[in-house]
Amino acid sequence: KGEDLAQICDFSDEEALKELKECEFLIACDVDNPLYGQKGAAYVYAPQKGANGRMVKQLDDGLKHFASLVKEKNGTKFHTQKGAGAAGGLGFAFVAFLGAKLKPGIEIITQTIALEDEIKKADLVITGEGRMDFQSTMGKTPTGVAKLAKRHHKPVIALAGSVQRCAKDCHKHGIDAYFCILNEPMSLEEAMRKDNALRNLKMTAEQVIRLYMLNRKA
Repeated sequence: KGEDLAQICDFSDEEALKELKECEFLIACDVDNPLYGQKGAAYVYAPQKGANGRMVKQLDDGLKHFASLVKEKNGTKFHTQKGAGAAGGLGFAFVAFLGAKLKPGIEIITQTIALEDEIKKADLVITGEGRMDFQSTMGKTPTGVAKLAKRHHKPVIALAGSVQRCAKDCHKHGIDAYFCILNEPMSLEEAMRKDNALRNLKMTAEQVIRLYMLNRKA
């Protein structure tokens, strides 16, 4: 449990598989949060899971304590590395104990599917995710796609299930405009239904393209 991190006094890796030292690990990581601090795993992600202020501080203190133990034990200091706070600190564990390399998942995928080659041929780039907020600028797919598109001066539109006020920072990361696909009041359960989501996505996408084409005619 996260609350137990602060109680750890020592640890040993003597029983770890020896074969692990012969392996190389490339970890797809979609966020660039450090392990702890105001932008760390606890402060950014714990409130999304229901943690209150007291719990967040307790979890953050535990992560800080564990990082100090790892530094003393292994002589390594990876808590400030981008992605160390991913998955509740799992990014830190991969690097500290497996010598893994963290790389944005969007970079791994785009290289594998040669996305940049397709973007070069495109007139308009459309991307999106479930919810656009301040995390969208932290190495996630929409801004990763936008970064590639801007290398070739392509306009970028993002579609999302919901859009938070803080999503405006996405404009600074290559997304020219974003749109929420919800067209009428509905519950989260209704919005998550595949048929509703598809209908809402089609309706919004059509209007976005109509606006785009209107601008091209002007």
